[in-house]
Amino acid sequence: MDFKSYLVRRLIAMVVTFWGILTLVFGISRIIPGNPAAVIAGAKATEEQIQSIREQYGLNDPLSEQYVDFMYNLIVNQEIGQSVATQRPVVQELTARFPATFELTTGAVVFALVIGIPLGIGSAIYKDESLDHGSRFMAISGVSVPQFWMAILAQLLFYSYLGWLPSGGRFPQNLVKPPEATGMMLVDSALALRLDAFLASLEHLALPVIVLSLGTLAQTTRITRSSMIETLNQDYIEWSRAHGFKSKVILIRHALRNAVMPVITAVGLSYGLLLGGSVVIEIVFNIRGIGLFLYNAVLATDFNGILGVTVIFAMGYLLVNFFVDVLHTYIDPEVEVSG
Repeated sequence: MDFKSYLVRRLIAMVVTFWGILTLVFGISRIIPGNPAAVIAGAKATEEQIQSIREQYGLNDPLSEQYVDFMYNLIVNQEIGQSVATQRPVVQELTARFPATFELTTGAVVFALVIGIPLGIGSAIYKDESLDHGSRFMAISGVSVPQFWMAILAQLLFYSYLGWLPSGGRFPQNLVKPPEATGMMLVDSALALRLDAFLASLEHLALPVIVLSLGTLAQTTRITRSSMIETLNQDYIEWSRAHGFKSKVILIRHALRNAVMPVITAVGLSYGLLLGGSVVIEIVFNIRGIGLFLYNAVLATDFNGILGVTVIFAMGYLLVNFFVDVLHTYIDPEVEVSG
């Protein structure tokens, strides 16, 4: 199979998977307990008012009609309806909140790569020494400690006791925000040439990024270490050493290139998962992103809100997987392009 056919096949599989996810979540959201019309109407609403709201939102229509309307509006009109929790269009809510989640998730992945890859390489080179033992302990801790517990501990240590970093939010209230260009505080501050705003945004982003990255950091370190150890024991590495190649050349040009392939795959998958995993972090650190919106949507039995977030998470995860596969074949052209 040539590369073009492979891309077409992957795109078709991605579209089918995306449709299946939306269909599944639509069905689940309609059978969970709760009455969104009663939530909208309020605690003192009469039965007539509740029924009127159900008619307004199409909740009395057969499920098949609701499903067709949902898919048509999503594909043709790029609309998901109105949020029960906020009384605003879901697309408008997601557009406003996505930059915060994207900035948080991207920062966590970058932090995990910048720290995890060098740490994994060092652990492989100095196997069974102090650095290796320390990195393995960190990896085990990173995947073992619950994320919400680590977030609370980080707040207690760096905010309550040390006073080094803020406890939550994205920007200090006593500072003028930069003009909004992208919705991402770091980027907007840089575009506005506001060093004070950039540093303030970085301070607010530091704790949630570090806590969110711990699982990916542990995974990156562990996979890099294992891949490097396996690669350094290959025959061609021994041949390069025997022929007098410098250790730096062997490490960078040969060992690292082959060892990084599993890391790219794992981190790519983690990036998609972090979009959904940011819910806990956004709640604890009071970040008005998609995760916090999802939490409120679930509490309010907000069908449209839940479906809207699912669209974002599913699309992000599938796109990341697709680009990881393409990058895989680009880095290593000898990888066989197969289904």
